[in-house]
Amino acid sequence: MVNFLLPITFFSKNYTNSIAETTAMVAFPVFIFIILIQLFRFPERMAKVVPSQQAFLLGGLFWLFQLVAMFFSYQVTGETPITSGLLHSTLTLITWTMTVYVAWAVIQVTVISTDDEVKFVRSGLLGLLFYLILVVFPQLTISLHIGALHGYVNELAHLFERRWVSRDHYNFYTNGSYVATSGRINGFEPEAAFLANLVGVVYLPILIGLTVTKKKIWKWTKTVKVDQTLNFFYALIIFSLLIFVKSTTGILTAVVGCSLWLIWSKGGLRRTLGILTSLAILVGLIAYLKIGFIHNLLNEFLFAKGGTDNRLGGSIGLFRTFLTHGLIGVGYGFTSYFTVQNVPAFTTHNFEFQQVYSQYGYPNLSDLLGWFAAFGLIIMVPAFFLLFRLVARTYFVKYRLAYLALSDEEKSWSRALIIAFMTMIVLAAFSSFFVIQVFLWPYLLMFFFYRRHILRLEQEIQK
Repeated sequence: MVNFLLPITFFSKNYTNSIAETTAMVAFPVFIFIILIQLFRFPERMAKVVPSQQAFLLGGLFWLFQLVAMFFSYQVTGETPITSGLLHSTLTLITWTMTVYVAWAVIQVTVISTDDEVKFVRSGLLGLLFYLILVVFPQLTISLHIGALHGYVNELAHLFERRWVSRDHYNFYTNGSYVATSGRINGFEPEAAFLANLVGVVYLPILIGLTVTKKKIWKWTKTVKVDQTLNFFYALIIFSLLIFVKSTTGILTAVVGCSLWLIWSKGGLRRTLGILTSLAILVGLIAYLKIGFIHNLLNEFLFAKGGTDNRLGGSIGLFRTFLTHGLIGVGYGFTSYFTVQNVPAFTTHNFEFQQVYSQYGYPNLSDLLGWFAAFGLIIMVPAFFLLFRLVARTYFVKYRLAYLALSDEEKSWSRALIIAFMTMIVLAAFSSFFVIQVFLWPYLLMFFFYRRHILRLEQEIQK
């Protein structure tokens, strides 16, 4: 069962906008089915899917504060197209809550042993490989104006692409798919930046952890060296994709990810990475000066990026909303209204704001500020405290790992997962300044997967 968890999340199309995106994806019923099958096969695991008293308490307080915040915001906004409304916001938040629970529960009943953990990671990386070959590479040919696979790409997009709601004169999918319309690679995600987050935050960290610790993961490789060489080049492919996905998020994620890889690595790997990084910078500089495609790519998405008024205005609007509703926030589904009220006037002189955001809703273009504006300090402070405590516990486990009664293979695996977890946290924190949607299935599954491993190591320490 564990082999299906990550691969199914690549099919990210949501089939309705009436509930949380995740519960309208094919993964939701699949995960529920897996949980039920596992509980039928192993009834003793029922206790594993019952949340703790602390979880019930925190969840109850979260809902209490959110209902209060949404009620007060609704008194201000009333029914308006630029908010989700009181009923719809509540329904969507219920289904987001279900998503978090199901993601936690499916990990609880399927990932029990080290063997399960290896299968989980291996199946995810294999799933990503097929995703790159069957979905991303054909899109790359379209982005390079090679039209041989145009029909194939559009048909896949029609079946599996997650899409934003289209408006008159505002449609990312006019030519049949996102990549055919914009020339930017997106996989099955709604935009290029979301693909960059998917591969950069979910999958790149585990490859960094495996290469740094020299942990062998593939059964069919005869030696550790061959295994590590494959993982190394796999990581380089992801870095290349992050650049050519044509997204500021992708380029910056590649920079941060490479820096973290250098920090974690030692010895020959660090020297190799240092040489390759230096060469990449040199080649990139020459390409920027001599090759028009690279020059335009870096200018458009990094050095001379235009069209940032809405991101700037939205971020300022969210920050102002947080300042005026700092304690309990404005509630889920109501940030749009207050963002429009607080957005600086100088950022509103563009088609997107005037014809879309001001009429249909202003999306959170900075998830971090969006969380603070929606949930307030009363939720965000405890949430960050719990996250920081988990990070601290991870570091404690990392330094006690050598004294645990584990085999060398198990210790190497644990070090790989700890490095991967810390890398994921840093990359997710960085991406949260933009848009990352950390409550989608891949991020939740990986977070609860790492968390479960850390808790299992803590149990070993206590023995």
